[in-house]
Amino acid sequence: MRFRKRTAVVALACLLCLACVGGALAWLSATGVLVNQFGIGTISPAVDEKLDGAVKSDVRAKNDGTAPAFLRAQVDMYWQDDAGVQLWEEPEEGTDYSIAWGSDVSAGGSTSAEGAWVKGADGFWYWTASVAPLGESGQLIKTVSENGTHDGRHLVVDVEVQGIQSSPEQAVSDAWGCTVSNGLLAPPSGQAKGERQ
Repeated sequence: MRFRKRTAVVALACLLCLACVGGALAWLSATGVLVNQFGIGTISPAVDEKLDGAVKSDVRAKNDGTAPAFLRAQVDMYWQDDAGVQLWEEPEEGTDYSIAWGSDVSAGGSTSAEGAWVKGADGFWYWTASVAPLGESGQLIKTVSENGTHDGRHLVVDVEVQGIQSSPEQAVSDAWGCTVSNGLLAPPSGQAKGERQ
């Protein structure tokens, strides 16, 4: 009987030692875990402009996202009736409206490292430099306004901005057909150099 008690005590002591060693090993392996989390950048293009009555001014594109982006803009001018319906007749520059393009619009398709607005053959205006998160482009339109009043119709100047990540450069090439050289974007081939809308 004494032998059994001694064997039981030794077995119990061994179990306690194993439990302590196993618990220590489990704790050591649990604290050795490292979790890596990576955030994904966002592109959020927007229009920044001033509106004073019927005069739109200082029109720029901005990147409200968290990743650098190339931006492009489309400028549409059309008539709308009092009910808000778009009319077919196109307004004529100089007669129906006056526009002064911004100081950052390239006159001959040339650009600087800071960027410039260049009109592509596809009708879009391209800002040639990458825009940092929460940054903005140069000025696309200085002012635009309706000339006089027109019975039952009003001029609408619609500026839409699109953006795409600037890295890798292949993204803008695949999506928009542009090329990037030394960090500057060139609109799709056949661009209308020096042509203003």
